[in-house]
This record gives sequence, C-alpha cells and structure tokens, in this order.
Amino acid sequence: MPLRPPVREHLLPLMDGLLHEFSSLHRLSGCDDAELAAQRMVSLLQEQGLDARLMHCPLYLSDPLSGSLELSGKPGWRCEAKTRSFSAHCPQGVEGRAFYDAEACAPRTDLQWKAWAQNVKGKIVIAGQGFEDYVQRLCAAGALGLIHIWGSAESALHEETVGPVWGTPEPDDFLRYPRLPVISVNQQDGQRLLAELQNNPLMALKMATQLNYHVAECSMPVVDIPGSSPEFVLLSSHYDSWHEGVTDNATGNALCLAMAIHFYQQRETLLRGLRIIWWPGHSNARYGGSTWYADRYRQQLKQHCVAHINVDSPGCLDAVNVVLNASGSESHRFLNAAVEAVTGEPALRITALGKGGDQSFWGCGLPLHFAFREVPQEKTTQSPGSGGGWWWHTEADTYDKVDLNILWRDTQIHAHWLESLLTQPVLPLDPLAYLESLQHSLTQLIAAISPEFDLAPVAEKLRQLQPELEKLTTRWMADPLVWQPQLKRVIADLHRLRYSSVDDFHYDLSYRGGAFPGFQELASARKNTSPEMWLMMTTRFWRQRDRALALIENADAICRS
Repeated sequence: MPLRPPVREHLLPLMDGLLHEFSSLHRLSGCDDAELAAQRMVSLLQEQGLDARLMHCPLYLSDPLSGSLELSGKPGWRCEAKTRSFSAHCPQGVEGRAFYDAEACAPRTDLQWKAWAQNVKGKIVIAGQGFEDYVQRLCAAGALGLIHIWGSAESALHEETVGPVWGTPEPDDFLRYPRLPVISVNQQDGQRLLAELQNNPLMALKMATQLNYHVAECSMPVVDIPGSSPEFVLLSSHYDSWHEGVTDNATGNALCLAMAIHFYQQRETLLRGLRIIWWPGHSNARYGGSTWYADRYRQQLKQHCVAHINVDSPGCLDAVNVVLNASGSESHRFLNAAVEAVTGEPALRITALGKGGDQSFWGCGLPLHFAFREVPQEKTTQSPGSGGGWWWHTEADTYDKVDLNILWRDTQIHAHWLESLLTQPVLPLDPLAYLESLQHSLTQLIAAISPEFDLAPVAEKLRQLQPELEKLTTRWMADPLVWQPQLKRVIADLHRLRYSSVDDFHYDLSYRGGAFPGFQELASARKNTSPEMWLMMTTRFWRQRDRALALIENADAICRS
C-alpha cells in the first residue's frame, strides 16, 4: 500500500520555522551558534516524537578570519579581500613582486609547469583560479602567496577552501596543507589590480592572512527510523555554514527535518529504516563530519546501508530547473519518475557525481549514491552552489534567497525517492547501463592519456565482465531477494573503480576527481614530460592498473559465485 504523501500545511510551517531560526545563526563548525543549531535540530525532532540524539566528533578546523592586500607606493589603494580556509596563517604578511599568471586556467604540460615554477618562485601570484591543486603547485614552486581573482562579475566575495585533504588529516596528510597565504578579490578589484601592475610591472605587493586553526568537539544530530529489516537508507545534509547560509544549507536541513517527520508518522509500513544525519565540518573541516562517520561506522554501512542521498541547497530563489548527480548505478527511470511526478517533466540532466558534497562513502560498499541539484534558467555566476545564485558562500545568503514553493517541490521529489527505497524490496539498480558508462569513460580516457600507458587490459577485463554481469542481472530480475546482495557487492567494486584510487580506509585528495581518478593525471605525452615525472607517472600507472584489474576480477568472481 502506498504511503500518504507529505502534507504541505503540516510540514512547510515547521520547515519555514527552522529557516527563520537558522537565519540568525552563523553556523561555522566549532562555534557556539553551530552547537546551538545542532541542539535545536534535536529538540525539534524530539518535539515531534522522534528519538533524535546528538553524537560528537572532534574535528580539525580552519576558520578564515581576515585577508588584506596593499600596494607598495600606493597608500590610498584599497580593496576588500578574504582569505581561504586552510590557507597559511600569516598575520605578519608577506611582501614581494607580483606575477600575473594569465594562463592559470589553461592546461599545461609537465615541462610547461617546470618553466612556470621558475616564474612564480619568490613572487606573489595573481591568477584567475584558486583550486587546491594549483595552490599545491605554488607551494612546491616556492611562491610567496596567491591572489585569486573571482571570475564572474558579482561584487560579493565568496568563502572557500584550499585544503587538499578530505576530512581530518593523518600525520602524513598534514604536510600537504598550504604553506603560503591565499586571498581572493572580486573581479572588479582584480581588474584594478591588474591595471596597476600593467602600469608598473615591478610593483611590489603586501598581503596578510589570519586564520584560526583549532580542534573542536562538534555535534552531529542523528535520527533513526527503523524498518522491518536491518537495511537502511542514509539521508544527509551539512548543517554548518558560512555566515547564515540559509540556502547553503539551512534549506537542506529543513528538507531532512520534514522527511524525518513524514516517514516517522508512517514507520509501521517501512521495510527499510531511514537514518538521517546532519553533518558538521563540511565547510571548515573539508567534509570532516561525514568522513568521521564513515571511519567509525564503516562495517555497519557496508552491511546494511543501501543508499546515500545527500541534500545540499534545495529551495533556492530562481532555481527552477532540476539537475541530478548520480553514481551511475541508479536507474534513470527511477530518478526521473520522482521528478516527473512532481514537476511533470524529467530532470534537465543527470550527470555523474563530482568531487564534493560529503560523498565520503566510496569505500563503504553502498550501491546507490545520488544528490539533487537545481539551477536557474540562465546562470550568470561561477557559483557552484545555492542553486547557481550569486550569494553562495557570502554574507548575502539570507532568508530572502529562499523560494518556499521551490523548496516544497524539492521536498516532494525526495519523498518520492525515499518512499520507493524504504518500501520496495527491489533496489532501483541499472548495473548494465552502469557498466556501459564505465566502458565509455574508459574509452575517452584511453584517447586522452599517453598511449604508452596501456589500459587495453583494463578495457578487456571490463568487456569480459559484461556477459557475467548480464547473467547475474537476469537472475536478480527473476529473483531479486536472493540475488540482490550479490549484485550490490559487484556495484560496490565498480564504484571503487570509478570514483576512487585508494583503499577502502583512505580518501583521495579533494581535487582527485573524474572517472578512474587514479589514471587522470597520466594525460601527458612523454616528449612534454621530464624524466623524473615520467618515472613517477609510470609507477602510478602500474599500481593503478593492477588495482583496477583486481577490482574487476573480484567483481567477475562475485558474478560467477
């Protein structure tokens, strides 16, 4: 029997009340407001009869405090600047000549990077990007600092991170944190800065940063709604934010609150349980909360969790188009059925999950991982979040950026997905389409990397897996309850292949993304690569190739068992 649909008149006022409460709280993990928000979330759930609780996790946090920029000989020149989480703490400042990296966003060969390193050594670099891998290169080259000019025209400055480590670092990881200060300026001030540099190529700059690095015990609200079986679905959203962060991510918190209440009221009919967690440490600990949870509950997740749905920035003003990010194992019919039931149309597009969004569970054996996104009709900013709104990660992410009608649309879509996952024995898997997409991605990768890195054995292993996966899929469709556990294990290995380059107990660096991340950095021709780099790339190739072959062989053995 289908469940009752969510009732707007009951749930939306509760959601809106939470938005109003959170709109006055600066919820950066480790601060009093964040702890107050976590406690309030648990209180609201308990008021509705749910057995909610607070877990606690220690996190390594980097809070940006201030950034500044001065021009030598120009005492009246001013601009607003912000530093980045995990930038070097440099309150005394650094001073040096400027170097404008006009091609910072363009690809470079290894030899071009070596020439670049000579240009930036001992300089304060001005560039149109500030991604973690670029900052890592600046550190290695001996640059003094980085000034990132934001690429789109909004005047607001966005908070961000340059931390390359996913979650809390191990001792070896700690050495990867930037040793140089990083600040960002908006596009208008960036152009003023470049004009000054053009007039005076030998101009000296002084930049300073202040950050608070500390360890704090952070709260993690959790609620479990058991089903009749031990299996469960994990629904998650980060409750920490930059500033008030109403669309990133109070709206996601409110949606999860509504789902908890809605399915708790019908808990007697659930086959699978629903576990909802509100993460700390998304922003200033680089997904610290979700990685802490994966580290502590890996075996439980591996044995019983069938899906992870991450909720980040629903209900945003002007975000009229639905976009879905999914691992690839999900049936597109299942994903779009929920969207069509609510909007009358399928999602604008369904794309592979990117590197972000508390996707910390590739080593935990979950077969389904997907996330809802939304975009405006016309995007005018580089902002990747808040539904494409210019206010993402700024002080302007306030209550007026919420559209309650869109938020309710998004809530209904999640309710449709969850109803199916919580009540239907058969999971909405499409293993053959997933295998086909992996083969397609590998073909593209082979065309991009140096031909001396021969991935033909990997392609052949994937080809050999296909008939065995077809047999297992046929058996699963005929008798899903018997064969579904086996199929889940196969898909888990394919996820490890597609989304990870490390073992189950570690995490790739934050910028290691794309299909088959272990092979992504092998796209350099030998003639454009130094001998030492070529040797290191070759070493990586053999290790990653054998890892890939082992994963596919294991998936094949599971199919045959």
